[in-house]
Amino acid sequence: MVKTFIKRLVGPRANRLFLVLGILLTCLALYKLLRTAMYVHESVVVSATVTDVLQKPFESTSEALSHGNLALGGSTSYQAIVRYTVPGGMVIDRMMTDADDTDYTVGQQLEVITPELDPSRAHIYKWKFIWGSNCMLLGSGIACLLLWLALKERKAPAPAAGSRKSAGSRKKKGSNTPAASRKRSPRKKKQA
Repeated sequence: MVKTFIKRLVGPRANRLFLVLGILLTCLALYKLLRTAMYVHESVVVSATVTDVLQKPFESTSEALSHGNLALGGSTSYQAIVRYTVPGGMVIDRMMTDADDTDYTVGQQLEVITPELDPSRAHIYKWKFIWGSNCMLLGSGIACLLLWLALKERKAPAPAAGSRKSAGSRKKKGSNTPAASRKRSPRKKKQA
């Protein structure tokens, strides 16, 4: 059962699967990175003050990973409620949806990135919230493409054209008849 799985894993179907999956993940990651770059370009970074902190456990390990919590055993998420002023002069009190493993304190200063026209899309200005998931997606796509290349190179190379001719020419030198294949014994001298 394990041998069958391994054969399928390195078979031609799996090779094509890694190629297709790698291309799809890489293209999706590049698209998301482009959108994130446009978001960062259209946004401003403002200073915000933490007014309250909500603590709750992460629902699952995948949720913790999606929010950038890579610490093993860290199961509590902290969501900061912040107050900041956008360049237009409007004061906004908002709960940051970015769940973090950092224990925020009331009165702490944070940097928040927010589009000028849509403050509801604000995020805490940390690399893992802005670029982290996109880079992980890109890394997964590149890993699939590298695995495809590794499996592609493992195939046995075709024999060289010159090696077949030399094997065939050896056969032609001698005759395949039984009489010709026997060695001739030296003649014995007749004794008189």
